[in-house]
Amino acid sequence: MQEKILFSLCFAILACYSSVSAMGDEYHNDEKNTVITEKAIAASGTVKFIAEDHASVRIFHDPIPSLKWPAMNMPFDVVDHELTHPLEIGDRVDFEFVQKEGKNIIVRMRKP
Repeated sequence: MQEKILFSLCFAILACYSSVSAMGDEYHNDEKNTVITEKAIAASGTVKFIAEDHASVRIFHDPIPSLKWPAMNMPFDVVDHELTHPLEIGDRVDFEFVQKEGKNIIVRMRKP
C-alpha cells in the first residue's frame, strides 16, 4: 500500500513539474532566479549615452512597476540599430523592451 501511495505522489510531482516546464515559452528562471519574459515591457526615460555603433543605449528610466524596478540608469541593447539614429543625449523616449538571455533588448522606441 505504501508503495502505491509513494508511486502516486511521485507521479503527481512529475505531472506538476511538466506543467510548469511547459510554461517555459513565456517565462523561465535564469541562474539568479529572476523572472524573464519575452513579452514587451513598456518604459519611459531619458537617453544618457548612445554607443558609437548604435547597438546599445544607456537610459535613465522611470520606475517599471511590472518588474518592481525603481528608476535607474541602465544599458539596453537595441534590436534594430536604426532605432537609435534619430536620438540625441538628453532626449526623452518611450520604449518597449524584452528580456532575453540575460539582456534587456529594446524592440520599439520613440520620442513622445
